[in-house]
Amino acid sequence: MISQETHIGDIVRSHFQTVKIFDDHQIDFCCGGKQSILEACIKRSIDPNKVIQQLEEAIKEPANTPEFDKMPLAKLILYIKENHHAYVREQIPILSKFLNKIEQVHGSKHPEIEVVNAHFKESVKQLTEHMGKEETELFPLIEKLLKLKNGRQSDSSSHKITAEKSISLLIQEHENEGARFEEISRLTLNYQPPKGACNTFCATYESLLAFEKDLHRHVHLENNILFPKAIKLEQDIRKID
Repeated sequence: MISQETHIGDIVRSHFQTVKIFDDHQIDFCCGGKQSILEACIKRSIDPNKVIQQLEEAIKEPANTPEFDKMPLAKLILYIKENHHAYVREQIPILSKFLNKIEQVHGSKHPEIEVVNAHFKESVKQLTEHMGKEETELFPLIEKLLKLKNGRQSDSSSHKITAEKSISLLIQEHENEGARFEEISRLTLNYQPPKGACNTFCATYESLLAFEKDLHRHVHLENNILFPKAIKLEQDIRKID
């Protein structure tokens, strides 16, 4: 039963098929997962009862995605790397090429493109560093914690660098990129190309929108599922120690 006080992250965690409803209303379900339906709807000037009705209808539909909240942490990490990290790395050169081209050809008539391109270049830098930290530091640490809990590793020194401290920094980086893409969305009028725009212009905006949607799903899996479970895992091990 969904109420106006239900947290958005809780809904998406249990019913991933609801992300389309939040996308349609431009409601942040990843970094903003701790806000209630009512809080989110007030920000967007939307009727919360209408949104709740749409969410309940979506929940009745069969989900065509894995049950992420029930995934073992090691499997969830692998899913994030193979799907979302791989997608970001695949799309970066494509979007960079598109943005550079439309800035060169159309920048004089549409100066916002230069700003959008600059934001994307900074996002590329930050996301690349961010994913590197996850893959070389946090994800291996979580896997070591899992081995400790399961008794397959006896040296507990591996968790002296806390997952909780690392995660707090990663969450802040998620919020930074979320804000950056909110600005890109604003500058592009929610990814609506100008009237009469060429195919490259339209494809660029379409790809940017897809990139942002994937980023929302990516961040949701980490902020609302992986990270809380990793922190709890670490706390449980400390109690054992």
